[in-house]
Amino acid sequence: MKKFEKSIMGKTIIVTAEKELEPQVESLFAILEQVDRNKLIHGFSLQVGWSVYYLQERETGNFILTTPDYSKNPFEDITEDLTLALWVQLEQGHFLRNMNVDGLSIKFSDKIILSKGVLELEKIYLQRNGDAEKGDSGWYIGPVEDNNTTELYALYAYQLLKIKPEIIQVLALPNDYMVVFKGNEIKAVLNENDVDVLKDSI
Repeated sequence: MKKFEKSIMGKTIIVTAEKELEPQVESLFAILEQVDRNKLIHGFSLQVGWSVYYLQERETGNFILTTPDYSKNPFEDITEDLTLALWVQLEQGHFLRNMNVDGLSIKFSDKIILSKGVLELEKIYLQRNGDAEKGDSGWYIGPVEDNNTTELYALYAYQLLKIKPEIIQVLALPNDYMVVFKGNEIKAVLNENDVDVLKDSI
């Protein structure tokens, strides 16, 4: 774990994360440098992709960046360790670059609709629909082969970190994309024209 410090507009901003995530930390600092100086105060919040970051003043002029704690209850718990939030950002950005596609952000609190029992299956698919309401990611996870269930349920995107973390990387794909998994391996990524862009990226 490493503490990164940067002076931005006369204020010291401190970020704690694994040292391997330094490029993501630097990106965060660069975003903060674009913020209006008067907004960089205690309680300021900023959404970057999946996560929300909060500025907390610990002593005069010293600010710590915090984020929801995805290992607990992110609606109530806050952590100074940004590793998990930045890891998600890294994974999703890396996947989009590999697919050579512009993404569509998803927030940790966005809902995903699932077919009951689907996450225990070997072969599943994810499809993103553009007609989603606010707070809904548009993603649906269903079985590749019919498992005779019509029962659906919803979970928050962050819950997949514990249940099936390999799915997290694909969640920033745009609408009308479909991803096919076999076990924890991605077998196909179909774009809006049903072209498998995974083949092009290998």
